[in-house]
Order: sequence, then C-alpha cells, then structure tokens
Amino acid sequence: MSTTLTNKTPWYKSPWPWFLMAFPAVAVVAGIATFVIAFKTEDSLVSDDYYKEGQEINRRLARDDQARALGLSAQLMVSDDSRAVRILLNRPVEGALYLKVIHPTIAGHDQQLKLVAQGPAMYAVQLDKPLPSHRWQLELGDEAGKWRLKSEETLQGGTVLPLQPH
Repeated sequence: MSTTLTNKTPWYKSPWPWFLMAFPAVAVVAGIATFVIAFKTEDSLVSDDYYKEGQEINRRLARDDQARALGLSAQLMVSDDSRAVRILLNRPVEGALYLKVIHPTIAGHDQQLKLVAQGPAMYAVQLDKPLPSHRWQLELGDEAGKWRLKSEETLQGGTVLPLQPH
C-alpha cells in the first residue's frame, strides 16, 4: 500500500501565483497611466502643417535680412527686480515695438510685450510679475513685422544683453 500526500491547499492561497501575476498587472497599470498622460498633455513641439511652418521660417529669415539691411542692433536691460525691461536701439525706428519672450519648449509660457517709447531710440515695459530666471528666446520686432532682432539668454535681474539679426 502506497501513501501519497496531496496538498489540498487552493492555488490562491499560495504566494507564487500572486507573485507571477504581479508583473503583468503592474505593466497594465503603467500602460494605462502612460496613455492617460499622453492623452491629456498637449505636445506643443509637434506641428501639423509642415508647409506653413516652412513658409513662416522663410518670412522670419526675410525679417532678419531686413534688420541687417537697416543696420539695426539693440541692447536689452532687465531691472534688478526683473519687473522691467528697457531696450536701447542703435538708431530710431518708426512705429510700435514688440518684445516676444519665448520659452524654448512650453508655448504656454510665451509672452508678447508691447514696448512704450521713452525717447527717440529707447523703449521700456513694466511687467506684472517678474520674469523667472530661465533661458529664454527673445525677439524684438516692429508692429508691421518687417524686421526682427534676436537673442537667446538666461534672464535674471540686472541682465544686459545684445539683440542682433541672426
């Protein structure tokens, strides 16, 4: 007579099946979380219309060429508390000026500031809140969009930097 011991414990009371099922379960949860993040977050770096984007690049280059032909350059100064920006052009220009402060990756942080004339070639703007110390793309241009001066720098209180056509 042979005696065989059989384990009558149900499978769900053993730790090994749960251990083996944990990895696929974690992968499924992570996949769902990734999908939710991708669905709710806007990717501002991707353009849907490449042709229009290419035309816009050509217009920007023409604006740089126009600034170069006019011999324009400027100096941008940020106040010590980062609440005011002053721009001194090398020569007077006609019309209103705008300064675009562009975040390199997050379009929601971009600002377009209208500058107020304080003299023949000096302009300034007061900011509602200080500019964060961050690397920004700066673009100074006229109201008609005929020329522009650019720079990319880290802005902080007391910064002085040149703006030139690229």
